[in-house]
Amino acid sequence: MRRFFVENISDYAILKGDEFEHFKKVLRGKIGDKIICICGDGKEYLCEVDTIESSFAKARVLEVENSDKDSKVKITVFMGIPKGDKMEFLIEKLSELGVSSIIPFESSFTIAKPKNKQERYRKIAIEACKQCGRTTPLNVLECLSFKDMLKLIKNYDVVYFAYEQADGGTFNDAKSYKNIAVIVGAEGGFSEEESKLIVEAGAKTVSLGKRILRCETAPLYAVSVINYLTNN
Repeated sequence: MRRFFVENISDYAILKGDEFEHFKKVLRGKIGDKIICICGDGKEYLCEVDTIESSFAKARVLEVENSDKDSKVKITVFMGIPKGDKMEFLIEKLSELGVSSIIPFESSFTIAKPKNKQERYRKIAIEACKQCGRTTPLNVLECLSFKDMLKLIKNYDVVYFAYEQADGGTFNDAKSYKNIAVIVGAEGGFSEEESKLIVEAGAKTVSLGKRILRCETAPLYAVSVINYLTNN
């Protein structure tokens, strides 16, 4: 059954904007169609469309179920800004892996510069949310400076720093935490001084294996390991 993301749901769900255009023009939706609506509250709403106007459709709620697709462990990925369209790839794949938020940041060796693409990122996150069955889209925050990123480390139960020079370090204690963050660098990695500052701020260095992973591979690896250990 087709899934749609709406801003809020009461007795009815209202399809507007891109969701309405997809329903009407792409799917050729009609009155009487049954759809699943989500709004980020952990529930799935079985609805039946009973009104179609020129700019919106209204669907009456028939049943409400709690979803078991959302992650029980909150995972945030701090990601050094990658080049090209890698951020879009990561939004899609980390959505599928249940990540709560991606927070991009600048560091000494990041090559790409921040871009004002929040609206596009939100659309990608919503589409990935609908595709993989979760009810709350991944949140992509505005890009931070390295200094501001360090200030946020204290907000998590544990922060894992994926560092290619790490001498050991694992995710084995992840099952003890419910609010986890992972720090991954962009293509250029981190300077020695930045690595020192991350550790001093309270992050734990971890190794991602003997081979050097691409910046878009590293967070997928780290989150997959955390999900396995936490049964997330």
